Amino acid sequence: MKKVNNRKDFTLVEIIVVLVILAILAAIAVPSVLGYVEEAKKEKYIAEAKAIYTVIQVEETKLANEIDYTDKPSNYNRAEDYMYAKICDKSKFNTVGEGIVSQKTGIPKVSNIHSDSKIYILNWTSEDGKIIDAQITKNKKVDILSVSQ
Repeated sequence: MKKVNNRKDFTLVEIIVVLVILAILAAIAVPSVLGYVEEAKKEKYIAEAKAIYTVIQVEETKLANEIDYTDKPSNYNRAEDYMYAKICDKSKFNTVGEGIVSQKTGIPKVSNIHSDSKIYILNWTSEDGKIIDAQITKNKKVDILSVSQ
């Protein structure tokens, strides 16, 4: 009589080959996924900057005729800096937090809005706790200058 050996289990070599293939696929996929996550965060910061810019434009137009510059504190060299401080937080000038921009965008802390004739320099704390510095031109081109903890 002949004994037939019908084994259905895997050998150690087959298991190792499968694990090596999975490791190679993971090594390729993980950096790609992380790149997509970083790109999505950058796009989120750009969207936040555009939201801030839109509110600034609206509030700038409203405040242009309303601000009494005679009570401007001495630490503001330019009337525009004073106006942006009021836009940032109408009640407490050198603080960040619940100002007009924060209320209208939902972004918790917005500070250091500075403008010259062509660009705005923005600094804010994003929802994920990162401090974002960005520059936005009048035609809404956003450059994220830095992202820090």
